[in-house]
Amino acid sequence: MKNLTQAGLVLLLVVAVGAGVWLNRTAWRHRRLMWQLQAAVVAGGVGFVAGRLTAGTSSDD
Repeated sequence: MKNLTQAGLVLLLVVAVGAGVWLNRTAWRHRRLMWQLQAAVVAGGVGFVAGRLTAGTSSDD
């Protein structure tokens, strides 16, 4: 499960960086929307990691 968490974090960081690059090349009128998208991706990543860290270690397999 730790590999899944790390893979999810890496994926979210790559998406956030990609959104940042896209934001840099976007016209001014779309920048606010892109900032909101990037903020949502970063916040989702933080929430995912926080949820994984605070989740119990019990396994229901």
